[in-house]
Amino acid sequence: MSALKNELQYIHHTVSKHFVQANDEGESWDMPPEGYNGRQWLRDDCDGFCLACRVLLRDRGIPSRLVYCELGRSGHLVVEVQGWILDLRQSGVVANTLLPNYRWLRISGYEAGEPWREIVNSGTTLQVAALNH
Repeated sequence: MSALKNELQYIHHTVSKHFVQANDEGESWDMPPEGYNGRQWLRDDCDGFCLACRVLLRDRGIPSRLVYCELGRSGHLVVEVQGWILDLRQSGVVANTLLPNYRWLRISGYEAGEPWREIVNSGTTLQVAALNH
């Protein structure tokens, strides 16, 4: 297993260990508390899990992006790092090509405030195109 994947597995496990999944009424994206290090308990949905992972990834200097997707008719958010997906619904890190039921729609930039991009699905390869708005 690569060093990057090991680090991603560690972050996924660390966040998952102290995370309680809950429905988020109103879809507010709240950052983890100041000083979050993965040992504090969090109660949130997929976006809270993703934001917690991103905090730990940024602390380690690992660039990541948020990816909005659909599973069936439900919207869902995951974190992407060089093709690896950190997802509340998975027990560990998974390659994006191994999630055939996920319909990839939009991906964020690496930094806060960067524009989201539309994802063009072509087989198992994800291609990003600029949004026109």
